[in-house]
Amino acid sequence: MSRYHRPEGGAAPVVVADADEVVRLRPMLTRYLRKIGVDELYIPDLIQETISTTWEALHEGRVRGGDDLKPEQALCGFARQTAWRHAMNLMRRASMRLEIPMSAIQSPPDLVTPDPMSEIEARDLLTWVMKSRPKLASIVLLAARGLIGPEAARAMGHGLTAHYAHVQKLRAALRAVGAAPAPKQAPRPTWKSRKRGR
Repeated sequence: MSRYHRPEGGAAPVVVADADEVVRLRPMLTRYLRKIGVDELYIPDLIQETISTTWEALHEGRVRGGDDLKPEQALCGFARQTAWRHAMNLMRRASMRLEIPMSAIQSPPDLVTPDPMSEIEARDLLTWVMKSRPKLASIVLLAARGLIGPEAARAMGHGLTAHYAHVQKLRAALRAVGAAPAPKQAPRPTWKSRKRGR
């Protein structure tokens, strides 16, 4: 039976579970991987990787829960997130080897969170974008399906430059509403700074 261990210092509670409980996640993970569109050929390997990763995370105390969340729910949520990450890594490798489109995985993981406010705010923001900027809303929908950058530009029938211009317009519209900006990337070094480093 899984339970919570309260760490010192008031941090989020850590899930404690035994090996049988982790292995019992197998049917749920099978259904979940089928739901997100993973080929049947890869499901057993992905389940094995997910179970071993979840077991290691349990031993390291990285599976955290919340006050409004049962330990079983926190464990299942962590396992689903881990399975989705392993599936995305598999598709990334497969897209290089077998030329399978990386967007074959159909949806992001069903995240288990005790606080639904972030989901409600995201839904309201998406509704606003759909009503006020229908052309830009297609970019959000493609990103939700996993198509970004050149793949999204091809799906929309735009050139890459035009697509990035639309993405910038969408970001400006979201900033005007008060949405959190995208995290900034480190600036690329210029040829002068690279030359100086030699």
